[in-house]
Amino acid sequence: MDNAQGMPELDGVTHRWIDAGGVRIHVAEAGAGNPGPPLVLIHGWPQHWWCWNKVMPLLAERHHVVALDTRGAGWSDAPAPHGDTYDKRVIADELATVIGALGLDRPVIVGHDWGAWLSILIGGRHGDLARGIVATAIIAPWTPIPTRELWRFLYQPLVGGPWGALLQRGLGQVVLRRLFAAGSRNGRLWPDAAVEPYLARFRDPARAKAGRSTYARFMRREFIDMSKGRYQEPYDHIPILFLPGRRDLVLAPKLVRRGLVRATMTMEVIDDAGHWVPEENPSALVAHIEDFVASLAEA
Repeated sequence: MDNAQGMPELDGVTHRWIDAGGVRIHVAEAGAGNPGPPLVLIHGWPQHWWCWNKVMPLLAERHHVVALDTRGAGWSDAPAPHGDTYDKRVIADELATVIGALGLDRPVIVGHDWGAWLSILIGGRHGDLARGIVATAIIAPWTPIPTRELWRFLYQPLVGGPWGALLQRGLGQVVLRRLFAAGSRNGRLWPDAAVEPYLARFRDPARAKAGRSTYARFMRREFIDMSKGRYQEPYDHIPILFLPGRRDLVLAPKLVRRGLVRATMTMEVIDDAGHWVPEENPSALVAHIEDFVASLAEA
């Protein structure tokens, strides 16, 4: 079967697959040979590499830009959920292997949503791999969340519960459609043309199960490890820039700010954006990334 079946096309972007211990990870890249520091882009849920389609062409003017599909998403392999298959620490280590195999010289890792969470984990678990982390639309793994704010995360038991896979691929995918709307800057449903590249992948039962397991594993094991202080400690060996959207209903800037516990951690708020920052305000995101990269060169 064609690995790229159903994949949307973006000018200047090529595709390949890297074997990471038996799991093939899809790599989309542009701007190879450019002089700027390389950039690795990691998507969140329920998306894949295409979430960077407005960002990659801008960044590829100066940088070698690589967008990865995490296991279970996009056009990477989707192993059957079992044990720690979709534990974010396992996925972070897998992506670190891929980045090493690509031979990139200490890239800046840019993540959105779970991809930002993974980027922070990579920085903590593989400290010499990256020169900086940009985390958009996420809180840090060490962030304390007041009980009064837990309502923001009530969607997680829905998509990670027993019926989570069905809700992601069946029933007209109304749950995913509504989540995209709830996370947008204006609360409106996305046009079909914009949301279809993501919905289409979740009609595959294996990817719907992976999406469900992403949250099930977090709630059943990762969150417990976090509460016991054995998940990911704060660190200051790599600078981290947090970029929340001002209108993000879930990962609100005031929550993100609570995780800034080291002098090497900074935050800028992206105006005119909800949760889907790369698509809602790509120019502002790119400007912040470029400023951050420049600051690393001056340090």
